[in-house]
Amino acid sequence: MMIRDGGTYEAGVVLVRVEHNYGSPCAYPANENGRLFCAMTGCLTLRPADLERIQALGFEVVVEQRGQDELLAELGVSA
Repeated sequence: MMIRDGGTYEAGVVLVRVEHNYGSPCAYPANENGRLFCAMTGCLTLRPADLERIQALGFEVVVEQRGQDELLAELGVSA
């Protein structure tokens, strides 16, 4: 699993956004490939076993990296 800052991603990439819910990390889909895999699993998030299977199919799993300004804006705080 790779972490990248911004940029565009090719067709063979599943982009995920990791958020912590009640102390547990959850991988939410952040591009169309991720959303399609979630639809196939019937879940809102991709579990570690799902991510391993996605990689076994030849897709690259990339963790979306957000900057501090984006995170503050999401919280409604000005930088």
